[in-house]
Amino acid sequence: MIRSIQSALLLSVLAIAPLENILNPAYSAFAQTPAVAATCDANVPLQNQLGMIEEQARSALEQSNQAEALQSLQEALAIAVQLQNTRLQTELLQRWLLDNNEGYPTTRWQRLTQNIDQQDQSAQLQTILGQFLQIANRITTSHSFIKTRSLAAIARHYAALEPSQTQQSVQALEQARQAARFIRGEVFTANALIDVAESYALIDDTTSAQTVLTQVEQAVQQIPPNTSEPLKLVIIQRMATTYAQIGDFTTARQIADRLPAQSEIQSFALQGIVEGYIAAGDLPQAEALAQSISAITHRIRAFEKLAIAYHNTNHPAKAEQWISQARQLAEPSTSLPNPEFTLRNLVETYLQLGQRDEALQLAQTSLTSSRQEVTKSVILAFSQAGQNDVVESWLSEQLSYIETFPDAWEQSLYLGDLFQVAIATQQFEWIGKEWSRIAAINYGPQDQQMVEIASAYAASGQHIEAAEWAQQLPLANRPVLRVRLLTAIALKAHQAGETSWANDLLQQTLQSVDSLTTTYQRQFPEDLTQGPLVKPSALTAIAVVYSQTGQTDLMRPLLQQVSQLDQSITNPTFGGPVDQPFSVFMDAKQYVGALQLAQATAESEVRQSRLQTSATALLQQDRFDLALPVVDQLTQANGKTQLLLAIAQRYSDLQQVDAALPILDRAFQVAQTIPGEESEVDRFGTDGLTVIDRTNDRGSLLEAIALQYAQLGQGDRARQVVNRLQEARLREQVMQSIQCVLRS
Repeated sequence: MIRSIQSALLLSVLAIAPLENILNPAYSAFAQTPAVAATCDANVPLQNQLGMIEEQARSALEQSNQAEALQSLQEALAIAVQLQNTRLQTELLQRWLLDNNEGYPTTRWQRLTQNIDQQDQSAQLQTILGQFLQIANRITTSHSFIKTRSLAAIARHYAALEPSQTQQSVQALEQARQAARFIRGEVFTANALIDVAESYALIDDTTSAQTVLTQVEQAVQQIPPNTSEPLKLVIIQRMATTYAQIGDFTTARQIADRLPAQSEIQSFALQGIVEGYIAAGDLPQAEALAQSISAITHRIRAFEKLAIAYHNTNHPAKAEQWISQARQLAEPSTSLPNPEFTLRNLVETYLQLGQRDEALQLAQTSLTSSRQEVTKSVILAFSQAGQNDVVESWLSEQLSYIETFPDAWEQSLYLGDLFQVAIATQQFEWIGKEWSRIAAINYGPQDQQMVEIASAYAASGQHIEAAEWAQQLPLANRPVLRVRLLTAIALKAHQAGETSWANDLLQQTLQSVDSLTTTYQRQFPEDLTQGPLVKPSALTAIAVVYSQTGQTDLMRPLLQQVSQLDQSITNPTFGGPVDQPFSVFMDAKQYVGALQLAQATAESEVRQSRLQTSATALLQQDRFDLALPVVDQLTQANGKTQLLLAIAQRYSDLQQVDAALPILDRAFQVAQTIPGEESEVDRFGTDGLTVIDRTNDRGSLLEAIALQYAQLGQGDRARQVVNRLQEARLREQVMQSIQCVLRS
């Protein structure tokens, strides 16, 4: 059992279930733990919940799953605003709005919003920015530096979302100026206020920007000599750039002159002033200043900005002049301090100028670490320009290149990247044309990769074409894949409102299953492993889409057939194929079907595990009507107790105390029948010296029940449970915990 007073007790199926459950995370019921007693801090449960949900948001962001990241972040912020610990709120704002030290040049929020349609997601983004604003305004004066910078960042993001509506930005910036009055230390004051000034410049509030820049100057002048010099120089550089943004070029250049002559940072400031001249339409001044920049990286960047400016004002000759000069300076790249950064920018500039051939040539011959990512953007530009012949040719060239790799795993890895380009450019028919070569690479692509492609094809609105494509692929040796492709297309069509067409496709696919199975078994009679799985796997693929489209009446009879045919149901063991029917339904979050499969599973540990996993997951959907009867189908007392405790916890989450208490009473009764020692451990290793406390022994579950009673305000019942504990030290520890919970 968990004995550490600093730990959190996780009570869920995952605490006791074998590997299959670990692969299928479900709803987790939490009871407040001894950690509360250690500090008697009511924030601890919220902090634990916040940590998990924020990590979900971060992980989704890393996987480029923007929709999931936005949703998880919104949930995390809803929890964060309830915290009384403003230090934790401060750290959260810093992680999402200010820090760019995770290997990216931008913050998490910038990365999250740069690849989504901000206008389409405007309502949700407005809500999240409002949550950030609410949290920022809760921060106390002891964290005024982060508060000021966060408010300035929020103002910038409001402006980016609604450029014509500045009211929210102005409000946030006024709050930032008020917060800045409490910052201690001139260097911190200057650093925060320059954020505010830049935000004012962004929304074209010249007067406010000048006022704040004056305050920045005053703070800079008060920084003691020979202290924080690097940061001081950065602030001065930003001042020069901001003055240029608001059109005060005289002051901007005077400030830039204060920076070390011909230094990198002075060149950076001059580049910013060049951009200011360009924004003001004074291109001759921009040209003259750009040529005086000493640092080559910034001079190249200034030349690129000039090329874009002339391109946008319909002066192609001048645009070509400046991009040519920029390219000449960039070659040879060995002379550049950061060639990858400079050349990548140059490729992007070529794209803005419409010079896609030059961009592709430069990306493929000069870039290294970013070649794949940048080349993808170039190929996408060709596609958007309607040059599909170029895209197809490039894809085939890359496929030929992949075929030269000696390592099959490496071939598959690069093929997956190539598929992503094909999806982005909607080159689905190219995949069909090159299928024989694609299928020869490491036994062909994985089913999931092909399902992703089919889904993308259908999501483009071309449902009929996608279905024809899937039916024409030569997949005689992979009949289940064909079914999965067609069902994925049907799901996308259904989601797009083409319900009748989608159902017809599902019905046609269902009618083809027997023929596909017979054909496969006739062509591959020696395949005694996959042959018997063709029909149940195909039926599972159809059934899960029926479930996803709300047609459970059509799902149930298919799962009855699956239950009679699939060995993972009729003769279950842990392990085996990861795409067995129960796992397919759990992965798709179709827990009603998962429960049906669990109930059909032959009696075994696997059956008990599946019952508990699916029933606990159903609590996410508040399906108490389905989850509660499963308690009587479980054979082990600790499993019954855990499920009852999860149900009670969910009722508690929903503020349904009257419903939670009888369930918790029942959990208490069952927990007392758990056999074995009150506290048990598992030993690992050949010598048995690795010892891990169990979380599903009688003592751990009684402890959790007592804490849950305390959370529901039932002190007498909680103490009654505690008195059932035999170990004096544990009894005293849990008693302290419930007293703390009752006081909080």
